[in-house]
Amino acid sequence: AAFMTQRRTAPKFMERGEPGAERWLSVELRLVADVGFLGMPNAGKSTLLSSATAAKPKIANYPFTTIVPNLGICDMDEESSGLVLCDIPGLIEGAAQGTGLGFSFLRHVQRCKVLLHVVDGTSEDPIGDFKTLNNELAMYDDLLAKKPQVVVLNKVDVSEVREQEEELMAQLREAAGHSRVMKISAATTQNVQELMRRLNKFVEAERKNIVEGQEDDVMLAEVDLSKAALDGDSDDYEIISDPAYPGQWRVKGPYIEQVAKMTHWEYPEAVERFGRQLAALGIADELHARGGMEGDLIMIDEYDFDFAPGMTNPYIPEELLEMDAMWDEKRSKDQQAPRAMLLNNDDEEEEKPVWRPFNKGGYMDMDKDEIVEFNDDGGWDLLDDDFDLSPELMEGDEVWMS
Repeated sequence: AAFMTQRRTAPKFMERGEPGAERWLSVELRLVADVGFLGMPNAGKSTLLSSATAAKPKIANYPFTTIVPNLGICDMDEESSGLVLCDIPGLIEGAAQGTGLGFSFLRHVQRCKVLLHVVDGTSEDPIGDFKTLNNELAMYDDLLAKKPQVVVLNKVDVSEVREQEEELMAQLREAAGHSRVMKISAATTQNVQELMRRLNKFVEAERKNIVEGQEDDVMLAEVDLSKAALDGDSDDYEIISDPAYPGQWRVKGPYIEQVAKMTHWEYPEAVERFGRQLAALGIADELHARGGMEGDLIMIDEYDFDFAPGMTNPYIPEELLEMDAMWDEKRSKDQQAPRAMLLNNDDEEEEKPVWRPFNKGGYMDMDKDEIVEFNDDGGWDLLDDDFDLSPELMEGDEVWMS
């Protein structure tokens, strides 16, 4: 019904449905948590998660004990919704370039609202470890370096750490640039509850900032699937040719490629309509201007066809096309011939053939002398003069007389 017009009252072709949008998407799973635990391997992150929540992560005295992120929920009180804590596997120098599965671990940090940096007090250089991890965050994503952080000095229950905790705390405040620094012992749960209470208040404040638009969350990539190919500019096309392959043309463009996909190439009328669209869009004229000849190979997306500037239907047999051209030529000659002002009535009119119901056979091809019919006076026209109309009597027949 969409193609019906006053001239084409019964169209015999249809259009394919418009293909849907196609995209190749790379989907990554990123855990969403309120607080993400960062730190060097064996810094005590899993121990802190087990002390603050009911989670039971694997804990051992060697690096990279945790190879997948662990989640836990810290229930504070009835008024609070609780904290979702994420224990992220240990990061090392070069994690931003993928060292130590850094890509697999850092992507989970992007969805955390607050980062809890766990510093191992027993490390040879705790302050250096803290700076190294912050540099890796900045190299991986600028937004990660801007995320709010809370720094804790862990393992203060160890005597060596307890002796220099004041000095380490002062150095951490200076390196972090803020005062959100605490000392804890995840193994003995020292100051763990106090840390969770402070984190809860801090996360609530960050949630309000995000709602009010004061803090930009991580910008996620978005794919626009609303715009179809037919919504684009029909004049946005490109004609490509290669001198190494003369007579071959590649037409590229989202609009014309979508039209080709929607064309029913099995219907001759649809092929003619596609030819008219090529002419209406100016593609046929552009091909002709660039040297395109009839019969050249035209390629649009995955469809190949011969170039026909006159929009000749390829499904019509050649003999019919030749006959049509012959009649057109004869008609044009008749139109060009001069017309006579007076008719010559002296010319003998051509004898018109007598109408007959059959070209051959039938009663008109029979000998008229052998036909028996009624005369004008209602009598019989006999075949022979001595033809006797009286019936032939057989032996035993009875004759009734009136």
